[in-house]
Amino acid sequence: MTLKRTRVAAVGLLFAISIAKAQQPTAPPEVVQLLGLDGVKRGAKGRLDVDKGNLHFVHAKTSSDLTIASVQDVVTGADTVKAVGNTIGILSMAAPYESGRFLSLFRRKIDTLTIQYQDADGGAHGAIFSMPVGAAEVIKKDLVAQGAHTLPVAEANAAPLPSNASREKEDNVPASPEEKSAKIRASAIQVEIIQSDEIKLPAEFQIALYENLVRQLEKEEKFTHIYRDGDRNASTAADVVVLHCLVRGFKAGSERLRQVTTVAGATSITVHCQFTNADGRPLLARDVNGKVRFFGGNLRATYDFAKKAAQVTAENFSPSDAK
Repeated sequence: MTLKRTRVAAVGLLFAISIAKAQQPTAPPEVVQLLGLDGVKRGAKGRLDVDKGNLHFVHAKTSSDLTIASVQDVVTGADTVKAVGNTIGILSMAAPYESGRFLSLFRRKIDTLTIQYQDADGGAHGAIFSMPVGAAEVIKKDLVAQGAHTLPVAEANAAPLPSNASREKEDNVPASPEEKSAKIRASAIQVEIIQSDEIKLPAEFQIALYENLVRQLEKEEKFTHIYRDGDRNASTAADVVVLHCLVRGFKAGSERLRQVTTVAGATSITVHCQFTNADGRPLLARDVNGKVRFFGGNLRATYDFAKKAAQVTAENFSPSDAK
């Protein structure tokens, strides 16, 4: 009888311990901030947590907080699969990852979380995190539960598809007097969020294109002010030009294949860049290509594009007060 009671007590104790462990809060996942958070170094490692209306990224004994009310969209690696998985373009994107097991554009054994948010002036920002598989969906649910906005997967980076006639008109805009001169005068530029019409652009690439472009324009130091998409201050700025970017070609390659060949596994992206004045009058249009053929992650194609687009800007624009 005593032995039975001992066994029952032991089983009860183990059951209680298992319940206690199940009730313990799960530790925030270890993540890598690839880009996007102000004041945080790219590639910074830390933990990501959602609590009391904020997204906390704890790294190097400091915390960078993002208010959930400012979040406009949240996209996981699984969302990306749903958004682009049924298009023709996914065939070339998924092939290097074996049997179409396309999770994200980085590596198969990690997940991604892409967040689009606004600053105090309404300017658009984007941040990208990599983390263990499955962690992104948990964080997204927590964000949405606390009020974060999120777009239906089918609407991600969707842009109206222009007709062939409108494209021809756009691509063959006659040179304006400003464009014929040595350089176009402008004191500020507003960068619109990158759009895509021909293919479903993965959210990671859309945000990386945008953030890298803004960063490269800042490095060029050709403009007094660089306004982000949605920034209310741009409406009152003098001599502002607006940069509209439309992705017209995208092919995601394999980083693994790039390590053994300079041809297979190449990632390339083609973006049509159109500069207009504040009223929408075309000033300049260029197609810019970004490519990666050697070592480096797929997102480096977005850096290559951004650097080339910034060079086009530097070559064709000058400050309004330039002599």
